Amino acid sequence: MTDFTQALILALIAAVMAVPAFFIFNKMPEAWLQDYGFDPNADNVRWSKRLKPYHIAIFAVIYAVVVFISAYFYPNFLCFKHILRITALFLALPGFTIIVMSDSLNRIIPDHIIVLNTVLALLYFASDFVDGNIWIASEAPWYTYVLNRVGAALLGAGGLFLIGFISSMIAKTEAMGMGDVKLLVPCGLLCGLRGLIFMVFIAFITAAVVAIPLLFRKRRRIAREEREIRESPDPAKARKILAKKKREMHFADDPDYLAFGPFLVLGTVLFLLYEPYFFDLFNTYIAPRFGSI
Repeated sequence: MTDFTQALILALIAAVMAVPAFFIFNKMPEAWLQDYGFDPNADNVRWSKRLKPYHIAIFAVIYAVVVFISAYFYPNFLCFKHILRITALFLALPGFTIIVMSDSLNRIIPDHIIVLNTVLALLYFASDFVDGNIWIASEAPWYTYVLNRVGAALLGAGGLFLIGFISSMIAKTEAMGMGDVKLLVPCGLLCGLRGLIFMVFIAFITAAVVAIPLLFRKRRRIAREEREIRESPDPAKARKILAKKKREMHFADDPDYLAFGPFLVLGTVLFLLYEPYFFDLFNTYIAPRFGSI
């Protein structure tokens, strides 16, 4: 089998793995896609948004492209010879698809899907022993592989929780959802300690790129609202109406909210697919300056 053929087959499999997310997401109980304490009989209930076929089509194309590129340029890494590695990766894709869309549409990361991907991450432990881990020498003690992944999960989740706690104290409002903190458990297990560096870097950089236009949009909207209030016949009444509208707005419809879960998933998937690239990057630029981590 040529490298091109192998890459094409893997890309097609990856595209198909986006499909289960459509059926799982749209069959999930409503409570899974709502905040804690959800009351379906409440007057102001906001029913969750569900997936459309075009969502899955987009993910299928993205998965096919990124997997093909990885398998073609790193044919000895993402290949059928390492069956546990590709199985673990592909089985995680439906869960990641659900997490991205649930956080984007409903501002909720379902705990059940986090648990599912955490269990599937155990396959990467098995892959370390069967397929090898490019970050760890083959003669290293068995517990090194365990510490690498478990340590990344604890460090990632604990670090993000601390960042969110400090940010919330400064901003006097919730700055980081617990869903993001819990999501870093399976992401850390999948990436390992060194992978955590790149995964978090990718997540924060891409989130910042998206956040900047949102910030400008927020400033323009506030300026427009202030102008409309000034020009209204009764500015005081207009300001009260606007404040009431904002209080009654569901948090999932807040135009200023930026879901961070999709960026954590992006960083994780890119690292898992292009691990050899990040391995070379680490050894070229990080290891010489900071030594072995």
